[in-house]
Amino acid sequence: MLNGFKTKSSIYKSALVNIILVTNTLLWIMYCFYSLKNISGFTKSSLVIIIAFNLLTVVLSAFLSSILIQKIKNRFKFIVYWIVVGILLSPITLLIGNVSFFSTILLASILGFYGGFGFSVVMGYYSATTQKINRAKISGLSVFFVTIFFVIMTLGQEYVLSPMVSSGTMFAMISVTICKLVSLIAILLLKPIESSVSNEETISYKAVLKTREVLLYFLLWLMFSVVNNFVNPILYDSFGNTQFFAQMTMVETVLSGILAILFGFLADRVGRKRLLFIGFVLLGLGYALLGLLSAYPMSLPFYTILDALAWSIFSPIFLLTIWGDIADKRGGEKFYVIGVLPYLLSNFLQIILGQYSLISMIDLTTIFTFVCIFLFIAVIPLFLAPETLPVQDVRELDLRKYYEKVKEKAKKDAKNLQLHDDNDNDAANDSVNNDV
Repeated sequence: MLNGFKTKSSIYKSALVNIILVTNTLLWIMYCFYSLKNISGFTKSSLVIIIAFNLLTVVLSAFLSSILIQKIKNRFKFIVYWIVVGILLSPITLLIGNVSFFSTILLASILGFYGGFGFSVVMGYYSATTQKINRAKISGLSVFFVTIFFVIMTLGQEYVLSPMVSSGTMFAMISVTICKLVSLIAILLLKPIESSVSNEETISYKAVLKTREVLLYFLLWLMFSVVNNFVNPILYDSFGNTQFFAQMTMVETVLSGILAILFGFLADRVGRKRLLFIGFVLLGLGYALLGLLSAYPMSLPFYTILDALAWSIFSPIFLLTIWGDIADKRGGEKFYVIGVLPYLLSNFLQIILGQYSLISMIDLTTIFTFVCIFLFIAVIPLFLAPETLPVQDVRELDLRKYYEKVKEKAKKDAKNLQLHDDNDNDAANDSVNNDV
């Protein structure tokens, strides 16, 4: 376990290593999910089964590795071997969409197992080697890079090489492989601080689930994720698979990734709870706007901006920050496994709901009114949840920065004073020499 970093260089090096590792881990899980979700040639029921196997193996393997790492101890060595296996495993992603139903289930399970197996250990390393006062900044930067690389990969998969490769996955596969190769080379050259699991960090899942902060933030994250992924199929049915809708979706993705950097820095200054409150307000305004102006297509751009702002707050905090804060000096693996469940579950729910035309069943105004009420109820756990960024940490950081400024100013003043004294002595010597 690492208690902190004494120098700026070690902090920056640790931040860079964590950004590289987190980006690779999330990118693999997201890319595999996206590719499997968009397979053609299978029935809707078959597609649901394929996605179910993929997400289930992600969860089960993450659960398994979070327990195994307590015996293996060395997180960094585990991660290095995991990346090497990923480089060797990347070419099999070319089989997505090109094999039979049962082979696709096996493929989805293998890809999911690999992603989840590394996820918990990478996040445990992330929790152990980042400080609370800097964690949200690194999370925001990680979300940004994940978003940018994911957009590049999906666009390349759809528009660049798809005419040449029937599955359209060659570009994305090459991108994933290159990312893993670069990551492996980078972390081996950077030689970051190794993080081993100590006996003090060991904690059971039962103890994690009994933690009050975990229950409150888990419930909050679950409610938001379910509502968000409940609304997405409705928007798809409402606006249709048009170029305009696709453009707005892409704009929201990119905008949320860019703004995640800003809100990551803010979360380390004003705390996590304040930003989460703002995020829920923005989300409520977006849904209210859709409910009132659902008949007007131009309501979608305004909702897109509000939803992007909300996601740029929720993504770095709920996915990468809050669980490490709660874990504190305990092993973060199990906290992050619990924390990722709402995100995975709600995405699976979206796949199921997407099989039905909800827009034809319920009036849009009624749906979004219900969603706003549900969001209002969802905020209740946030009122009860404690702030995970201690005010004392922020004050200590401010004092440390002030001390560094004063110290730097004192050195500068001392240097100027010494220079002034030297000039006076030189002038006095010149005067004596002239008199002589």
